[in-house]
Amino acid sequence: MADLSKLLGDWSQAIASMDVTKGSEELLNIMARLNVPGINMDAVVASQRENLEALSASNRAALAGMKAVGEWQVKILQETMQGLTTAISNLTKGGSPQEIAAAEAELARKAFETAVGEMRELAEIVGKANQQASEAIAKRIPASLNEIREVLKLS
Repeated sequence: MADLSKLLGDWSQAIASMDVTKGSEELLNIMARLNVPGINMDAVVASQRENLEALSASNRAALAGMKAVGEWQVKILQETMQGLTTAISNLTKGGSPQEIAAAEAELARKAFETAVGEMRELAEIVGKANQQASEAIAKRIPASLNEIREVLKLS
């Protein structure tokens, strides 16, 4: 199980190390050198840079959510394997057919309750990550539109 946790950690580090802003920054530098009559390109570039920062914040929130989901799945797998080992051990102790059937029914009930609870918690993790990711963009949109209006001198 430790190997799976390490792989998950390695994967999330690899995803986090991808810097999509480098290419965007180069594009912004090219835009800054353009000379478009009547348009303040410095203001356009500054606005777009803030848009990229908002997008980057959104991506970080989404990545954190993906990582949390992965860690949660590893935790669930570990708990499931431990529970399965215990259940098999208890069932092999023997007993009457009625006792074994009752133990199996109780095991199934507990497994169902645990699964429902874990799915609820997982849904909360995903919902929180989605909210954080979308908030970063949603906060930036009105400011970006105002900046565009100002740059283009629209009333």
